[in-house]
Amino acid sequence: MFVRLLFFPVIIFMLFPFGVNAQSGLKGRLDKTIDQKIAQSRKDDSLRAAQQHLLDTLAFLDTVKVQDTTHTKKITEEEPVILFDTSAFEARNLSVKERKPKENFTSEEAWQRAFLITNNNAYKEELQLDSSYRVFGWHPYWMGNAYQSYNFSLLSVIAYFSYELNPYTGSYKSIHDWKSSAIVDSAHKHGCKVVLSVTNFGKAENATFLSNVNAQKTFINTLITLLREKNADGVNIDFEAIPVSSRNALTNFIIDLSSSLRTAGKGYLITIALPAVDFEHVYEIKQLVKYVDLFVVMGYDFYGSNSSLAGPVAPLASGTTWWPFNLERSIDEYLVSGILPKKLLLGLPYYGAEWQTSDLKFPSKAERFIGYSMYRNIIKEHGLQGCCLDDVSGSKYYVYRDNQNHYRQIWYEDKTSLGIKYDWVKEKKIGGIGIWALGYDNGYTELWKLLADKFAVKNQIKLASTSKSRFSWRRMLSYGLRIARNPKSILSRPRPLMMLFGGIFGVSLTGFFLFWRYGHRFKKVYKVLFKGGISLLLLLLVGIIFLVMKYAGGREVLFLFSGFLVAGVLFFIFSRKFLVEKDLP
Repeated sequence: MFVRLLFFPVIIFMLFPFGVNAQSGLKGRLDKTIDQKIAQSRKDDSLRAAQQHLLDTLAFLDTVKVQDTTHTKKITEEEPVILFDTSAFEARNLSVKERKPKENFTSEEAWQRAFLITNNNAYKEELQLDSSYRVFGWHPYWMGNAYQSYNFSLLSVIAYFSYELNPYTGSYKSIHDWKSSAIVDSAHKHGCKVVLSVTNFGKAENATFLSNVNAQKTFINTLITLLREKNADGVNIDFEAIPVSSRNALTNFIIDLSSSLRTAGKGYLITIALPAVDFEHVYEIKQLVKYVDLFVVMGYDFYGSNSSLAGPVAPLASGTTWWPFNLERSIDEYLVSGILPKKLLLGLPYYGAEWQTSDLKFPSKAERFIGYSMYRNIIKEHGLQGCCLDDVSGSKYYVYRDNQNHYRQIWYEDKTSLGIKYDWVKEKKIGGIGIWALGYDNGYTELWKLLADKFAVKNQIKLASTSKSRFSWRRMLSYGLRIARNPKSILSRPRPLMMLFGGIFGVSLTGFFLFWRYGHRFKKVYKVLFKGGISLLLLLLVGIIFLVMKYAGGREVLFLFSGFLVAGVLFFIFSRKFLVEKDLP
């Protein structure tokens, strides 16, 4: 036993160098790993900053007093307590696109008359967007043909709003003017893509659709058919108020949709509208980012119809004045969740909100919500200069006393406040912006000029609106096939009629020349057929004139009548001797 005890320290002494070496090797590996982590963390400064901003905000929320679902905070001892109800904000943010006109017109022209849409004042300078950014805009069907005044060269993607989904079948309740609208061809001429926005609102509706695989299959097949018919470029999924129980089903649906559209070819775009805050973490971003091309955050209605206070619709920051939710926080949360910066767009409003308030200061208690107004209506009523810019939120506001001596506040975005937010988007190095909604500035050009200033290539040579002839046999064949598939489209889209008029006029003129020059060589039967054919062409011209008169302005009608008059004069000159000739006895 004693001998064994003597051997024990000797063994420990012999193993000591090996232990030191092993420890040294382990320490070296640990040092190397730490160095790699430090290097990696330096590469992720922007992400770390976003995480820190989020942690600071959450820490701030922890200091807020909670009563049921309501957060309260006090700015100063003199100022009133500010109530913040997250459920009210969530409901408000998810109801923006549900606000639509009660009217149900069936043509773009009817909507044009109802909303007094004008296409006379438009910013049409042909420009080129900086390839680093995307400008995405929704065109709601109730804006009719307002797209005729859009500067498509300043837009990357337009979403036609909307395919109203029937959640039980996957088909649509309505697609409005999608089949007859000229928006796709108009956008394509300037390199702008057009996607079809698909809407489904409400937890019950989304749960119903996302749990029905057959309805999803019907939807995908119907969507592909509609895209092919219009030669469109993809889809915008705008499902709002999705229950957390449908989280996995939503992910599977998007993956299935992506796979189906990829198989269909053409490189269809898949875009998704995201809520300002994903309260229930419905979107599995790390899964979806592989299949979605663009995520557009709906950055509006932070204050609105059911808010207890009047405030900015799209606050960039909160400071100590506004609720802790804002655009900065929304974008940071989505970046942290895993969306690639270049795939993330910040949607901003072309509208404002107005309240009757307890006073003219802010934040001020909302006594009554007056309503939402499009940008153009706000400018008509209050002018381009407006009143004031709130430095904290980066939003414009206007305060006044109405005819009944009630205090009013209206909060909105204009070229100044949007310019601030566009600059922030560029500093943040995310993918670009979204607009809800195009056409809300109809009749004004300053917001288009702002897009040009912020996102167009600088010092570029102005591009010609078109550098090659618009006539081609392929285009004429395309028009013919479209008319064959949907004959009614020729009534709602007069452009092919104008081209048909030009073609018939040219054929008629050629026929007059041939008859005048070589008519003496024709046999009598050919003369009858030839004259009859020319007469039919003239009758067709008259028919086209009357059709186009319904859709054209004064200048276009004058042009058509002038063409008809010229054709008549030429007919008389070229065929006069044949009209006055007498049969020999």
